[in-house]
Amino acid sequence: MEGIRRKMRKNRIFFEIITWMGILALTGCQGEESPAAESLVDLEVKQTDVLEEREESGDEEADREIWEESENAQMSGSEVDGEGSATEAALSDEPETIPLLPETGKELADFVPEGWEIHDSVELDFNGDGRTDYVGVLETAITETAPRILFAIASRETGLYSLDFQDANLVRTKNEGGVFGDPYIPLTAEEASFTLRAYGGSAWKWSEESTYTYREGDWYLSLREYSYGYGPYITSYEKDDWETGVGIRRKRSDEFDRMESFLEDGEAEEPVYDVEYRLVLDQAPTLYQSGMRWWLAPERVTDWTVESVEPADGIAISADRVKHPDEVYLGGFCDEDGVLYEFSDEDSGVHYLAGYRWQDRVLSVLAQEETPIDCIKMYKGKIYYTVEIVETVTYGVTKDGREELTEEEDTVGIRLNRINPDGTGKESIFEYRYPEAEQEVAENPMPLLLLIYEISGDEIVAEVYVGNEPHPVYRMKTDGSGVQQIGQIPDLRAGEI
Repeated sequence: MEGIRRKMRKNRIFFEIITWMGILALTGCQGEESPAAESLVDLEVKQTDVLEEREESGDEEADREIWEESENAQMSGSEVDGEGSATEAALSDEPETIPLLPETGKELADFVPEGWEIHDSVELDFNGDGRTDYVGVLETAITETAPRILFAIASRETGLYSLDFQDANLVRTKNEGGVFGDPYIPLTAEEASFTLRAYGGSAWKWSEESTYTYREGDWYLSLREYSYGYGPYITSYEKDDWETGVGIRRKRSDEFDRMESFLEDGEAEEPVYDVEYRLVLDQAPTLYQSGMRWWLAPERVTDWTVESVEPADGIAISADRVKHPDEVYLGGFCDEDGVLYEFSDEDSGVHYLAGYRWQDRVLSVLAQEETPIDCIKMYKGKIYYTVEIVETVTYGVTKDGREELTEEEDTVGIRLNRINPDGTGKESIFEYRYPEAEQEVAENPMPLLLLIYEISGDEIVAEVYVGNEPHPVYRMKTDGSGVQQIGQIPDLRAGEI
């Protein structure tokens, strides 16, 4: 039953995880809460309030009822698990086949396929010839889950227009704003740049903005901003400016008491964050790379044909036991080369790290672990992922007025591993162990432990989620050397808002 409790705790803070991973779309509405949205927020609070009581009382049936209630809400497209529209999309029909747009045309309308329409467009002169070019968004009314097509056409001396690019990954669909509705915000353009924006959420809200600039014959991501928070209270803000090569991160506690205090009393003009730091950005991705690296990209794929299955050396699993990408939720990593994801074998309980390559349609099984594989990333020829450290913990419990000792398998830490793309060279580069787990007899249950990290400029910045306790934030080199704690959330030295 501890597994159910642990899963409930993990469910409770799923929003925070997704914020750090890129994430995921949140469901909700703008302005007044709908009755459905109110009930979902109440359910999240109910889980929070009841959890501690259930752990103390050992009421396993009540635990199961609360968990099943949250599961049912998730399956109906709720915001409880933070997946929101991703869950809805997984349950909907496969996305429609994306048509190839014409290579040339006399006007903007000539690039609209049958069954599609122009949802939005802006004028600009990105090729610098003094004539009007266009960036537009196409959509179809066939289904709300159908991807939207972002495209650009360039003017030519002949009086015609030529297709510059088309992309079906970068623009959110109508249903990816959750209860809020269509998250799309109209395009804007200036000189040789255009900006995509989206906004969604209910009690918890997110916003994202990406600017692409045309230079040297290609489009590059030049600026990205993302915010996430409870109403006007921003818990996480990110800004990546490739013109300066600097990324900014600001984070603060999402404790309800602190947020409610802000909502009641307001705060100074400049928000006080618990942790602020900068990152050195790597080379700006092209528009194509941005689309393929976008976490929603796998949901747009309609063909997951696997030509062969290739377990790495030392991986003992038969091909018929390997789960293909279209059989699991792809919440791992994706880019222009392929996807990385985790699957587990129900019979053995072993967890596997798999990779699928677009070019040759080869599915490789790269690693196996006894505990879940999470937060998968690839950076400069190395694959990174986290696993739980599970050990036997001795707990002291009082029963019938007497203290007794009981032993349980529990998560006592989190480890960050990395391997080569062929599955070789596995090494542990960072490890966090909960201090109380080192005691001979632990008085309290182990908190939920998660490692949420990002990699840029040959450095890793990692936040360790430690239940309701302060979360330490560390900075280190990509090989795990030079570890230093750069703060914690909440920063207890920061005082009141």
